Amino acid sequence: MKALTLVVPTYNERETIEALLRSLAPVLASVDCEIIVADDDSPDGTGAAVRRLAREPGFQGRVKLLTRRNDPGLGLSVVEAFENAEGRALAVMDADGSHDETLLPILLKAVEGGAEVAVGSRRVPGGGADRWPWYRRFTSTAATLFARGLLGLSLRDPMSGFFVLHREVFERSRSRLRPRGYKILLELVVRGKVPADRIVEVPYIFKDRRQGYSKLRPGVVWSLLRQIAGLVRDRWRPGQI
Repeated sequence: MKALTLVVPTYNERETIEALLRSLAPVLASVDCEIIVADDDSPDGTGAAVRRLAREPGFQGRVKLLTRRNDPGLGLSVVEAFENAEGRALAVMDADGSHDETLLPILLKAVEGGAEVAVGSRRVPGGGADRWPWYRRFTSTAATLFARGLLGLSLRDPMSGFFVLHREVFERSRSRLRPRGYKILLELVVRGKVPADRIVEVPYIFKDRRQGYSKLRPGVVWSLLRQIAGLVRDRWRPGQI
């Protein structure tokens, strides 16, 4: 079994995916890992770019493409990739350059040291965002307060899309996951019943994407609110959480 599986969900990320994978190579050079690009059949050629790079020396056997043609969505992409993963630790990061890849070894070390989940966090001292339009900042803050308040979470940044978790968290939550929401970390922490003292948050500065298109759309916001409401409802239904 490998030490780490990193999942990078993509849709129309041809402009950024190659740069990300090349930047990950030195960061993860000493880690026995695999990188699964879970692509929702992007029409812009993202999959072809990944296949081409995966044939290069240094990437062979480490970079894999999972092409999904049915039931698209970030949460579903991550879950399917996790089901095909070989790592003891499972990680997720975006393909658009918004996450600091140099933080991955630190997050992995935290999980190997006993944490169940290690999160790249914008909401602990030292974390933040370099440039966020007011409406994105407002939406993220409101969703965070809503989720933390209604679900009683100590996790400061449950909306983070950048994290590493122990494989056991996924395995014990898998049958209860409802991964149609945009924020899969929230599902995993709540349905996996991760204790507060087994979560580590490491600060980083979120970089808003410079290329491509933001994933934040009205439908995404509505889906997130439905996801939080579903988690709140299921807390009171035996066997759901």
